[in-house]
Amino acid sequence: MEFHLPGRARELGQRLANQHLRVGITGVSGAGKTAFLTSFIHQLTKSQQPQLPFFQVMQQQRYLGGQCVPNLMTQRARFPFELNLQQLQLGQWPASTTALSQITLQLRYKPQNPFKQKFLDWQTLTLEITDYPGEWLLDLPMLSLDYASWCDNVWTMLNANPVGPLAEPFRQQLQMADTAGGPLVLQQLTDLYQQLLQTLKQQQLSLILQPGRLLRPADLAGAPLLQLFPLLPAQRAQDNALTRQLQQNFDDYKHKVVAPFYRDYFAGLDRQVIMADCLGALNRGHQAMQQLQQALMLIMQHFSYGPDSWWRRLWQPRIDKVLFVASKADLLTPDQHRNLLLLLQQMLQQPLYQQRYQRCETEALAVAAVVSSELGEVQTPQGNKPCLRGRLATTGELQILYPGEVPLSMPSPQLFQHHQFAFPEFLPLVGSGSSFPEQLRMDQALQFLLGDHLQ
Repeated sequence: MEFHLPGRARELGQRLANQHLRVGITGVSGAGKTAFLTSFIHQLTKSQQPQLPFFQVMQQQRYLGGQCVPNLMTQRARFPFELNLQQLQLGQWPASTTALSQITLQLRYKPQNPFKQKFLDWQTLTLEITDYPGEWLLDLPMLSLDYASWCDNVWTMLNANPVGPLAEPFRQQLQMADTAGGPLVLQQLTDLYQQLLQTLKQQQLSLILQPGRLLRPADLAGAPLLQLFPLLPAQRAQDNALTRQLQQNFDDYKHKVVAPFYRDYFAGLDRQVIMADCLGALNRGHQAMQQLQQALMLIMQHFSYGPDSWWRRLWQPRIDKVLFVASKADLLTPDQHRNLLLLLQQMLQQPLYQQRYQRCETEALAVAAVVSSELGEVQTPQGNKPCLRGRLATTGELQILYPGEVPLSMPSPQLFQHHQFAFPEFLPLVGSGSSFPEQLRMDQALQFLLGDHLQ
């Protein structure tokens, strides 16, 4: 007679046996989460001859393979791994994430423990991974704000250069709006604010754009609670229909969208990957670097870190490992990888200290989940110098260049006044046949995140 446990009970049983692991891949929009997750899955399930020297379970020839299995929570969309894999093999970047999705893997391995080997031919680790739009993540700070405080924060951003001139048309329409107007006025102003957020995102002028669902609405497209924008201080002081409705929509958005998103998908993570595109921020200037640092700080304020007892971990898991990833390391020559890593570590100095205080294990890596460049050398009067060869993402044109140096720490505003960083964006390298592009340090990422669960 067979006894089948329901999905949630089976998950709890696996967690009790330390055989269920939840990994969240987080970071601001544009950090390369989709490519990272696709490469992560590929290394575990599809790679026939993986070049993963630091992933011990493979090097010890104990890894028996992995496969994608149905999600335990079948109402959640599945991460489109196969489609993304196909795009990368064709030399194209997969589309950015527009809605929340999950994927579940089962990894089979031989136990390393001699005692376990006497009773078990193999063990299985169930790995649950969540992917979601980066725009949604930066809504989490709204949980600790009321509508007035949120408006103040948004207008501080909108008043600063170079955003200010772009926000002026929205400000003017807001000042002329009929605050006693009905749903039509509310929707018209929401549309204007949404267009402003889209412009700021397209021009990469700000990372913290709220509410994130105005940029990536997914299943909330057209929902009344998305009629949300910041009023000016003088308007907030008035007691009228528009002010009351916006305050109500703000509260509804917090309690019906942001809080469930945090509770259902992230409060139960075991391991966390936080990704940052430091090179893209350097290209955009000092303000972009400050915004990236601020965004990373905001992300990390809303997770619970540190180990805990097995009983507490069963019912209320805590993050016990955090991997910080400086992405797109393949856009640098190898001599600059250490600089990129040091830059990320310097930006995260305070949160790294806090997590160590909470006994949370941390690691930082400069990673390329999908390599898009080839390393070479060029002859100069000063001797041979390293260079990169790749196809520009904007035109597809083949280019050979030296991308430049990465500062060891947060650059000063004065540096950006006389120096322009110009790190390239390349298309993925196309391998022979259906092979997957190469990667950099994904084996170290796998070992840090999964190694202790594959012993």
